[in-house]
Amino acid sequence: MKKPPETWFWSHDIKPTQIDAVVMPGTRLVRLSSYGEGAGRRLAALVYKEPGPERSYALDLDADALAAQVRDSGARPVAITAATPADAGPRFTVVFEKGPGPLSSVHVDLDAAGLRGLIDDQHAIADLATYATGRGRRFAAIVEEHGGPSWVFTDVTAHQLDAELLAHDAALVRVRGYLDAGGPRFAAVAQRARGSWAWYADLDGDGVARNLEGNASYPIDLDAIKTERGVRFTVVMHRER
Repeated sequence: MKKPPETWFWSHDIKPTQIDAVVMPGTRLVRLSSYGEGAGRRLAALVYKEPGPERSYALDLDADALAAQVRDSGARPVAITAATPADAGPRFTVVFEKGPGPLSSVHVDLDAAGLRGLIDDQHAIADLATYATGRGRRFAAIVEEHGGPSWVFTDVTAHQLDAELLAHDAALVRVRGYLDAGGPRFAAVAQRARGSWAWYADLDGDGVARNLEGNASYPIDLDAIKTERGVRFTVVMHRER
């Protein structure tokens, strides 16, 4: 299990213009999650204070702009979130890192089979996003060089996901909740279980804070979606010590 950060915090209800005010000097942006539309569009952020290469972000890139950003910036994509504006195709907000690190690549407009096809014995999914299109549900993913087994699960209920994790002796790395015709569903990435961890879905902001405190844990993954009941969070956490 990765060493816990020196300190960390998470925040939500962030306007796109407020990200720089949230990420303080000396901290590193770990993940952004996008939810809502138009003037109500907001982001949730997970931020660590820890050593590491410089990080930056780019907002609302279409697929071509994302490919150009990766090609021209010299930075590696490390986290991705997707939004689907009513008047446009999917837009991707990406966290980048400059400096040494595993080789990575970003892939968009994948169906479930394409997503699963990204992993093998040398490659794992470092982050993923999911979004609805007129052609059905699609995925975006960042792939990194990574040794050891990993798994991808799509279109599963919470109960089915827990059963898969138990069967594979695996721990969640990333999990994305979404609403489908049949109800809540999840897409998730898992790796071999190490240490003490937990995951929760369908939480409000107070529920996220309560479970982090109750488990004496820090978040390694955070995602948010807008529902009829308000913003609901999915979080994966590891025990601090």
